[in-house]
Amino acid sequence: MYTYNLKIPVTFKNQPQNKKPLFQIPDHLSLDVKASGLKLVLILLNRPFKQLDIDFNTLKSVNRDQNYVLSSSHLNFKSIFNFETQVKHISPDTLYFSEKNGYQKNVPVKVPLYIKCQEGFGYKKPVINPAFVTLWGDSTLISRIDTIYTQALTLSNLNKNINTQLELLKANPQVYTSSSDANIFIAVAKLVEQTINLPVTDIHTSFQQRINIFPSSVKVKFTAIQNSFNPEDTSLFRAMIDSEKINTQSKKCPVFLSTYPGNVTIMSIEPQEVEILVFKK
Repeated sequence: MYTYNLKIPVTFKNQPQNKKPLFQIPDHLSLDVKASGLKLVLILLNRPFKQLDIDFNTLKSVNRDQNYVLSSSHLNFKSIFNFETQVKHISPDTLYFSEKNGYQKNVPVKVPLYIKCQEGFGYKKPVINPAFVTLWGDSTLISRIDTIYTQALTLSNLNKNINTQLELLKANPQVYTSSSDANIFIAVAKLVEQTINLPVTDIHTSFQQRINIFPSSVKVKFTAIQNSFNPEDTSLFRAMIDSEKINTQSKKCPVFLSTYPGNVTIMSIEPQEVEILVFKK
């Protein structure tokens, strides 16, 4: 039998709330593994070792839940090595925490997105879990923070749903968060092209004059993600003109949308301009 030292990457989830680590949470564990020469060779063939996920909820806590013990009986090393192994020592073998003191508040979690879908596809607003995290720390530091961001998510040629875990970026080393990462789900679906007719109105109203618009309605072509557009959403479209910005030569005004649903992409407005006649009352 031989003893060999191995280092494996680790991540932690469900970090204890209302506690702060006395030392930095490790991203690697050092293991003294005892096994036969053949088994060690087979284990080493698995390098680089995949990451081991450690859930604080499964760890044994001592000292009134202030310290958490890392033991081979609570960690699934077989999933990393593909063999049952005898772990003689883990370093660090204990994670030390203290009660968090200071000001706290909840802030939203946001993910910086840099996404390009495959032609004909679109994506919905990401679902973030947790949507909010609790911050602890000095009140001066906490008061400056209104949002916690995840790592940026960059994707291209997207044509299917995405579900991924992203690390939360610390706003300040002295500010602690109730979670260290967030789950991001983005629904991706085909785009459907639709067309609606909208009446055109002037943004100005006056009792001194009346404005006639020709044509009185426009055709708006837009795309929306399949099954994401409801008939009720058509009430959110508003086609407008600004009669004070009339082209004096053509007597026409450009048409614009003052409001429209956030889940659509406008393709065209036909016609782009309308004629107006102003009648003084």
